[in-house]
Amino acid sequence: MKITFYGTRGSIPVPDSDFIQFGGNTSCVLLTLDDGHVIIFDAGTGIRKLGDDLFKLSYNPSAEISIVLSHTHWDHIQGFPFFGPAYDIKRKISFAICGRDRIGMDLYSIFAMQMQQEYFPVPLVKMGARFTFWQPDISEYTGELGNKWEILKHNHPGNAYSYRCTEVDSGKVFVYCTDIEHGDEIDQNVVKLARNADLLVHDAQYTPDELPERKGWGHSSWEQAIEVAEQADVKSLALFHHDPGHDDTFLQNLETICHNRFPNAFFAREGAEIKL
Repeated sequence: MKITFYGTRGSIPVPDSDFIQFGGNTSCVLLTLDDGHVIIFDAGTGIRKLGDDLFKLSYNPSAEISIVLSHTHWDHIQGFPFFGPAYDIKRKISFAICGRDRIGMDLYSIFAMQMQQEYFPVPLVKMGARFTFWQPDISEYTGELGNKWEILKHNHPGNAYSYRCTEVDSGKVFVYCTDIEHGDEIDQNVVKLARNADLLVHDAQYTPDELPERKGWGHSSWEQAIEVAEQADVKSLALFHHDPGHDDTFLQNLETICHNRFPNAFFAREGAEIKL
């Protein structure tokens, strides 16, 4: 199992020179399983380079690409129109998110709407690849070759979902938990989902000082992310969804503080690969 970060920023892309080290693209994380299957978590602006890399790696065009969404806020879907494989007629791409009743609009309509001619020159139906949209109401799922998935709805405006993927053959566990607001106490359901994970990717957009001023905005502080990691006894923690106002120097200083608190904590960097 390998995790590659293609977009680590929250809310809006930041292309400035002071945001190079940790990256300026919005949320997109690639999970590559040992069987070669690729799963993309969120389709923020980082998915553009991910698509380019799949072409460079000559990824099997007959293999299905899965895009799993935490939710459909703009910064988590805005990169999809620039995802190169979506224009390849040989490709099959599946979109998945949990909860049929979580939104008024179905998943297909959300992606089609952002590609209407008022916003983009190419409509979804003319991109080329074959698309499928899956929007089940489930909390557990056994995927291809027995990989086990556990899914949790957590607190975020409009709702969002966390995912736990267990690779059965290796026993490795990856947990993706972003755009979550814990409130006054840590959500124990999140702790349960992350229990003993090899890698937890957790929202850490705000500092503890910033958090009270942004109550109701749907995000966590780095301190809360570490509390989840400590309570869940995870092996490694990637702090994620960096605020667009936090530049490289700011995040470097915070990373030192976080590392002193939880030695296996680090701030996610665009382009970084983690092999489990």
